[in-house]
Amino acid sequence: MTDRTPWQHRRQSATARGYGGEHKRLRKILLAAEPLCRECRKKDRVTAATIADHIIPLSRGGKTELANYQPLCRECSDKKTLTDQGKRYRPRIAPDGWPIE
Repeated sequence: MTDRTPWQHRRQSATARGYGGEHKRLRKILLAAEPLCRECRKKDRVTAATIADHIIPLSRGGKTELANYQPLCRECSDKKTLTDQGKRYRPRIAPDGWPIE
């Protein structure tokens, strides 16, 4: 038996994964300058950006610099993360049976 509660997992801390003070500073600058999700805007949707996403992930050599960030909403960020990991993105389905995009 472990002393961990069910919701805890073995993921490294945000700082250990490269999301320290510099990331927080750049996130604040990015979201102030561009408060809407960049991917949603391409589809003529207006969605608040809540995530400063690395265009090139840190795991693939991306840098923590403003030019490598884009503002995304949670849904677009999740979709990009799955795609970056080579996994399939499954869109949410509305009660009427059509995908929610």
